[in-house]
Amino acid sequence: MAAATDTTRDQTLDPLVFPLHGSRLIEASAGTGKTYTLALLYTRLVLGHGAGGSAFRTPLMPPNILVVTFTEAATKELRERIRARLVEAAEVFGQAVEDGGEQTDDQCGDQSGAADDPLLALRDSYPQADWPGCARRLRQAAEWMDEAMIATIHGWCQRMLQEHAFATRGLFQRTLVSDQTDLLTEILRDYWRVHFYPLDAADARSIRDIVASPEALRQTLGNWLSRRDAAFCYKGVPLQCDSLAEPLAAQRQWRGQADAVAEARAAIDAEVARLEQTARDAWQADRKGLETYLRALRSNLKGPQHDSKTEEGFDALLAQIATWAHGGPAPGKLKNFAQGGFAFLKNASVQSEQAHPAFAAIAAWQSAQTAKPAAPAAPEPTLEACLLAHAAAWVERELPRRLNLRAEMGFDELLRDLDAALTPADPTPESMARARALAATLRDQFPVALIDEFQDTDPVQYRIFDAVYDVAGNDPATALVMIGDPKQAIYGFRGADIHAYLAARRATDGRHYSLGTNFRSTTAVVDACNHFFGHAEARPRGAFRFHTDPAAENPIPYVQVKAKGRGEHLVIDGAPARAMTLWQLDGDPEVINPEDYRTRMATSAAAAVAGWLEQARAGSTGFQAADGFTPLQPKHIAILVRTGSEAAAMREALAALRINSVYLSDRDSVFETAEARDLLHWLRACAAPTDEGLVRTALATNTLAMPLEALARLQQDELAWEAQVERFGDYRRLWQRRGVLAMLHRLLHEQDLPARLLARHDGERSLTNLLHLAEWLQQSAGALDGEQALIRHLSEHLDRRGDEFIVRLESDAELIQVVTIHKSKGLEYPLVLLPFICSWREVDGRTKQVPYRPAASRSAQRALEVAGKRVFAEAWQAADDARLSEDMRLLYVAVTRARHGVWLGIAPLKSGKTEKPQLEKAAIGHVLTGGEQLASADALWQALAQVAEGCPEIHLTAAPAARTDALAASPEVALEPARVAAHAAFAPWWIASYSALRLEAAGSATDLSSGWAPTVAAPALPGVSADTAAQETALEELGREQQAPAHTAELAGLGVGPGSGPGDTMIPSGPSLHDLPRGSRYGTFLHGLLEWAAVQQAPADDGSRLRGYAAAAGAADLRQDMLARRCSLRGLGDWIKPLDGWLARVLTQEWRLTGLEDATGQAPRMRLRDLAPHQLQVEMEFWLESRAVDTLVLDQLVRTHCLPGLPRPLVRQDALNGMLKGFIDLVFEHQGRYYVLDWKSNWLGPDDDAYTPEAMRAAMLQHRYDLQYALYLLALHRQLRARLPGYDYDRDIGGAVYVFLRGSGAASQGLFTDRPPRALIEGLDRLFAGHSSPSIHGVA
Repeated sequence: MAAATDTTRDQTLDPLVFPLHGSRLIEASAGTGKTYTLALLYTRLVLGHGAGGSAFRTPLMPPNILVVTFTEAATKELRERIRARLVEAAEVFGQAVEDGGEQTDDQCGDQSGAADDPLLALRDSYPQADWPGCARRLRQAAEWMDEAMIATIHGWCQRMLQEHAFATRGLFQRTLVSDQTDLLTEILRDYWRVHFYPLDAADARSIRDIVASPEALRQTLGNWLSRRDAAFCYKGVPLQCDSLAEPLAAQRQWRGQADAVAEARAAIDAEVARLEQTARDAWQADRKGLETYLRALRSNLKGPQHDSKTEEGFDALLAQIATWAHGGPAPGKLKNFAQGGFAFLKNASVQSEQAHPAFAAIAAWQSAQTAKPAAPAAPEPTLEACLLAHAAAWVERELPRRLNLRAEMGFDELLRDLDAALTPADPTPESMARARALAATLRDQFPVALIDEFQDTDPVQYRIFDAVYDVAGNDPATALVMIGDPKQAIYGFRGADIHAYLAARRATDGRHYSLGTNFRSTTAVVDACNHFFGHAEARPRGAFRFHTDPAAENPIPYVQVKAKGRGEHLVIDGAPARAMTLWQLDGDPEVINPEDYRTRMATSAAAAVAGWLEQARAGSTGFQAADGFTPLQPKHIAILVRTGSEAAAMREALAALRINSVYLSDRDSVFETAEARDLLHWLRACAAPTDEGLVRTALATNTLAMPLEALARLQQDELAWEAQVERFGDYRRLWQRRGVLAMLHRLLHEQDLPARLLARHDGERSLTNLLHLAEWLQQSAGALDGEQALIRHLSEHLDRRGDEFIVRLESDAELIQVVTIHKSKGLEYPLVLLPFICSWREVDGRTKQVPYRPAASRSAQRALEVAGKRVFAEAWQAADDARLSEDMRLLYVAVTRARHGVWLGIAPLKSGKTEKPQLEKAAIGHVLTGGEQLASADALWQALAQVAEGCPEIHLTAAPAARTDALAASPEVALEPARVAAHAAFAPWWIASYSALRLEAAGSATDLSSGWAPTVAAPALPGVSADTAAQETALEELGREQQAPAHTAELAGLGVGPGSGPGDTMIPSGPSLHDLPRGSRYGTFLHGLLEWAAVQQAPADDGSRLRGYAAAAGAADLRQDMLARRCSLRGLGDWIKPLDGWLARVLTQEWRLTGLEDATGQAPRMRLRDLAPHQLQVEMEFWLESRAVDTLVLDQLVRTHCLPGLPRPLVRQDALNGMLKGFIDLVFEHQGRYYVLDWKSNWLGPDDDAYTPEAMRAAMLQHRYDLQYALYLLALHRQLRARLPGYDYDRDIGGAVYVFLRGSGAASQGLFTDRPPRALIEGLDRLFAGHSSPSIHGVA
């Protein structure tokens, strides 16, 4: 199709007649309503609007309009803004219909409203009969906005790669990985092994002289890794290195030559040293004679060469020579005392010195110093440059390959894969046909694309859009609208390239549009900016330094904009404020170094802010509008900075005057905060509480802020120190039981940190950071194994900055905003201060790699120059020139953030030892002089006066004087009375479990005869609730492990021995389980074995399939393999065979369930292996609604009906209200009756004889398992009542079976059984249902 031709050029954009076809470029200066315009163009596309050929060929709906911007936040904002615009437009079109459907004479004759509101003008361009249809279509589009393709460039590329996987030759499903650090490290380590391990010692030394490790190589490649489309070049020539063999050979040859030269130089140096010592010895041998002779000769010698003008000067030189003769440094004029080197006066009576061995020795020594051979020239390109190119090529090949193997992709791959599919690197007829077909498919899918913030694009992104829409072709069947402002292209450090924008500008020549009215700032601010940047535009290279060819068009001009104005104006101390103020900071001395500039200007800016806020309280500084006066508040002030050090200086100066501020940066990571580093010390101390050094470090952290006197007391008070160590031990146990979040919360509260932090001016921020990090740690812990893994995880994120950004506080919005200029882009502030705007950071030789594009090249292809500044200064000069151009764009962004006023701190700044201002290196210098050096500070002030001349809104004044008196505290704001809740107080509600029920302390065991009962139920605190069966088991085991043996004396006669701690270890002496180490870890381990056995599958000898316990019992290989893996992880390698024998016995042993006799009086007999899968449920979860359950009543019911009359610990008075949650190890059906079973790993004694029925009963009571199985049976009772037709407790419930696993070989088989009476279960059922509970006293 022939390209449409346009003769329009640099037009002011009218959004209602803008052509919605072809490729067009819109330049939207700061504050000119870019987003508003984009939303209006979107509305026109939905309606198909456009007269005179400006409409798109067909109306579109949101799924067919591509809108691309460059951040996720921007996409969300843009989606809502467009949706709101569509809704607003639908209301405008529907308004006349709702008003009656007829247009009045006034509406026909008066179009002033349409002139002010583009939506009215848009509506009036349609016949009234079409308005209802337009309104309906707009509403449909608004409702369809969730399906709109409004995305970041990466988000769009990801979707296209997934939807068109065949055309792009990619995988259908790939995981997007934001951090490729680990993979890149792995690739470079493999590169290191493959290419460097085979090298001989000499070549390996050459490599190590350049990079010492794979990690160092990754850092050296860091600049290229952030812009992998760039190629390395050396002295401007593209660098390609397919093999390191040639560079290494050249390096070896050069090193050999250099070593030979070094040896020759060393020999010469040795000879020179010998000759110097000879000369020293000769001088010492005849020092007096030489000095006598030379003093007599002095009057004949030339003064400059011999200091012979005065006797004193000559004697001083002779003294220096004497010092040299004794080993001191040689005077510079010693060479003039060599034989033949004396300088005589022209008319002197003596014209030659006498011969002397000392003079001859000096002459020999001096002549030997000039005979050194020159060092050989290093090979070019250097080995380092070749190594970088070679390693980059390896990464370029390996990274995509390994990402494909992992089914992963990074953000760069999103762009590069789609780019490769649209623009094949090695074009063939087949690949080009696929590329054209893919481009056509994308055009059909998205015939219109609106690219926002186009100035921040890069060459790859532009190449993608060019391949799809053919920018230069200007195809009227599609539309590509690129919207941006090259004056705000400030993200070069992120990979953005303004040359991509310039390439698009050339491709759209004749189709450029601009937005000409500023809606952000006051008229005065717009006038001041026009004058200020207009002054810079008059310079030969223009304001933004891209006008390098006088005969050509300036590609990035400063075009003055009009002002819409604002309804309010700024008043300072009762007088209208100037729009732009240039603060002059005089130097003393005349020029100022960067440190003094930063310190003094920060104090001046803080003093000004303090003064304004004081005046605001007095009602003389604020914003005057027609409807009243608004006092200035801290949130109205933004201080823009370039670096963190500038922000720190500014915030320190504000804090000194008691002015709170918040620092906002686009790189704010919570891992870069002091709290993150201190938290790492806390975790290390909690993980190893016996390491006193770690505990001391944790206590001494700034965040914990323990007073020095308290730390000193701990060092002197041994008992207090032991208490602190024990406290950290408690933290560790809590960490293991309930997680890192619970542990950190307890640490914060026990150390009284919330209250102490909130008393500080920045305490809210510190506390928020700690809570944020604690939640992140808890989330991360789910994928990590153990405390040390979590500590290492946090440590790695501190090194890598991480991607968790600081959580903003509501109170932050009320403070002075200290913001980086990069972060401020797209934002606006009433008052803007730029106290450090004169600063700069030069690109010098310390920068090893610089972006380089030859001056004659107009290509968008980027390169990284690696030759070094000494070898190829042109590239470094070009990079610094580009840096200064970007600084000008940063200056523009900074100044145009202001609505009412902007203040710039100007000083005669210098860097280094020069005595002249060096502002030609800064953006402000380009505005003032076009980059010419200022001769003095006075020249600076004259240049400032020239800038301000002719613009009354630019004001020159001395920087505010520093002040020492702090800003008085603001009066307390009177709060309105708190609202009273209309509803009644909510009853406490929580989830609890058996593990959360707390027992009374030792000595509280009782029986029913005590008769004691409290009369008032105490409110309960929410207890620990497990989320999984494994957690429930672990909590129960830990509770049993930590429970004090309150009844040891009472139970000793029954054979119950004391438990052992988790640290006990033993080596098995036989197959007995009694010697297995004790503690919660091993109890949970045994539970896990039996859970594993219940779900296994294995083939039987007859070809059938065994399932469940039968499979585990019959498949010895399967069992032993499982045990080998699990035991090796826990250091139980010697226990594999004993545990295998024990597990096989438990699964096949016939159990006699004495005490659970059926209606015929027969005790059931059963084997686990005989239970079919449909007969059992492993780890059955249950939830019991608890309506104000009094735990004392619960306990009394259980003690009355379960093993009545026997002593046991009392349950603490509490209340359960909410849900009682639990997990039953095993529920099974046998011979028509249902049982609950629980595995117990309790150690009752050293052999089978310890597991008597009496001992097991005592253990059941000691740990209150009677309460546990009563609750389990209640849960089973409710389940069967709901699911089993004709259910009857007495007939269908078999009872509770508790299996003491260590006693499985005892005569008792380790089995405890009980079947509580029906009265207990029904009583519990009524209690949990919230029915009136029986009196504790009245329970019989």
